[in-house]
Amino acid sequence: MKLFFNITIILLGLVIGCGTKYPLQFTPINPADGFHFSYTDNDTGIEFMLLEAGNFTMGSPENEEGRDKDEGPQHTVYIDSFYISKYEITQSQWKEIMNKNPSHFKGNPLLPVENVSWNDVQEFIKRLNKKTGLHYRLPTEAEWEYTCRAGTQTAFFSGKEEKFLSEYAWFNNNSAGETHPMGTRMPNQWGIYDMHGNVSEWVEDGVRGYLSRTEYNPKGSPSSVKAIHRGGSWLYPAKLCRSANRMINDKDFATHIVGFRIAIDKDNIGLKSQ
Repeated sequence: MKLFFNITIILLGLVIGCGTKYPLQFTPINPADGFHFSYTDNDTGIEFMLLEAGNFTMGSPENEEGRDKDEGPQHTVYIDSFYISKYEITQSQWKEIMNKNPSHFKGNPLLPVENVSWNDVQEFIKRLNKKTGLHYRLPTEAEWEYTCRAGTQTAFFSGKEEKFLSEYAWFNNNSAGETHPMGTRMPNQWGIYDMHGNVSEWVEDGVRGYLSRTEYNPKGSPSSVKAIHRGGSWLYPAKLCRSANRMINDKDFATHIVGFRIAIDKDNIGLKSQ
């Protein structure tokens, strides 16, 4: 059983880089699988979960239904600790930084922002970092899959069968042809929402093939003109929402099925788990 503590600690006047005074709010959470911290960026209201360092098997087995060749070979990946946003970035959060809302689906500020290119997202992050004095970024592809799997090795974090996916994801079987407000499906085992479906999510990496050897914090080529997005969307069938599925588009490609979430290195915000 997951136990959520009601302890909230406010850190005021925490000095982080460039002399920025930055109030942080973080809450210790004790899921069944370990101890995690969450924190809220008080400038934007974006909530983050700390994922501690670990390793996992990246990619899909050859017998996984719906598998594409670029999902292999499976290989072991080691990931350093990092924070990742608990929800997809919303339209209100985007508008606060960019002063506009490019989304196709509107009417609720808690809907995920979409119709943003990888290049658009980089501009958002640049402005966000200037506002906060921190160093937010997109998660790497490996960090994204580590987050999505949350310790599982099945096609979905909800299991290997599609029939359970509707409880956790908005996809073509239940979305009614549109996006939905953040957090309206169940989270994964690490408390992260909408890793499957709703909007597909840009990651930092340029396109690269997988290696058969063990890797440490792998990243794709920064010079690639194409980028990867993960997780599937409200429009996709379940097989395209699998934990290992990879979608590739130009960095200036924008559509109403793609959004994003953000990450930050653990040490960058100065919070340490005890």
